[in-house]
Amino acid sequence: MTLEDVKPWVSRVASEGVPCGLISKHVEPGFLLVDGTVLLESEKDENGFYIGGAGMDGMYLKTGTLYEPVRDDNGKITSFRRMAGCLGWFSGEEQQTIFQYAMNTPEHLIEDLTAVLPALKKSPQVHDLFLSTAEKLKQVPPGECQRLMADIRAAYKGRNEQSIRERQQAAEKSAKKKRRSFER
Repeated sequence: MTLEDVKPWVSRVASEGVPCGLISKHVEPGFLLVDGTVLLESEKDENGFYIGGAGMDGMYLKTGTLYEPVRDDNGKITSFRRMAGCLGWFSGEEQQTIFQYAMNTPEHLIEDLTAVLPALKKSPQVHDLFLSTAEKLKQVPPGECQRLMADIRAAYKGRNEQSIRERQQAAEKSAKKKRRSFER
């Protein structure tokens, strides 16, 4: 089974903008999912994941569950992927390491990270990163570990694709401006 075969937990966006406030009602930037989860633009963790919440009479109550947007081919957010519960155990650098090295099984990932440790002795910072990632992965239950790897892979792959889309759009706008100024 590959990481692509791990079925994600995804909830569609019911509406953009979240009604907030008991007395002075207003709409906060964010998303309301079809399952009732509230995701506010202002509530993200240090790695850019949305922190889920419950909307109750204009109040936002954090649940601590992390979410990543799922986008269509045009970059529009259409749904959100609920991330593995243990994602918060890992720093952004550790998540990037998992993204780069995770291929199919937790055992292979831990083996790969551990195998390079002797070669990384000359670079203590990278050595410590690989060591801490491997040690934390050993504490994750096997079924949850594969979900974690699949979620991280999907999230960072999606972020890379969105970054490419944004750069392409910026380049197209720049080219249009240059053409217009050249025509004048």
